[in-house]
Amino acid sequence: MVQINKIPIFTDEVFYFKLPNFDIWKKQIEQIVLVEDNKKIHGVDTSPEDSCNIHAKRTAWNSHVRYPILNDLCNEIKNYLIDWIKQEDFDIPSLDLEECWINWYKKNNYAQPHQHKQYLAVVLFVDVEASGGGLYFHSDKNYSLVKKSNSHTNFSNAKKINSENGTVIFFDGSLHHSVIPNEKEEKRITMAMNFRPSYFEGRGEY
Repeated sequence: MVQINKIPIFTDEVFYFKLPNFDIWKKQIEQIVLVEDNKKIHGVDTSPEDSCNIHAKRTAWNSHVRYPILNDLCNEIKNYLIDWIKQEDFDIPSLDLEECWINWYKKNNYAQPHQHKQYLAVVLFVDVEASGGGLYFHSDKNYSLVKKSNSHTNFSNAKKINSENGTVIFFDGSLHHSVIPNEKEEKRITMAMNFRPSYFEGRGEY
């Protein structure tokens, strides 16, 4: 009988932390949502006209440029990410903010499975607990080999990450993820950011 050997491959990880001074940032984000959600009163609505995978109201993709307070928040989160990169010794010399926007999901709003491609994707859960919000990650597996003797294995190509207000979650943007429909009357608010890992010009030249 031949010996069959095993090689573990393709593992994905998702990271998270609690945002300090979250209550201060939460009030600022909620104020932006309030203004943009009442265009008839305030005359401000930066929501993109093009449809996308997010079936909910959202601000412009460059909201960090339009709202200085969001740029400040992105910079604070970026500093935490840079500290984490150094601590874990990842090979990411430069991390540049490309996009930032706020999502708010009203009743029946959702986000279908999508990815952020080459970015380091970051999500801040602003107000999600009342609406029972959860973030799902989706595997690209079509099947899984399960032993007959293992009655506890229940293969699923979706994994739910429980969401708590004030939590920042970040992950490889190539991972497919989605947001379940909001079945409550309360708004579900999140803020998303895309950071581009890059190298300095001339890297590798000797």
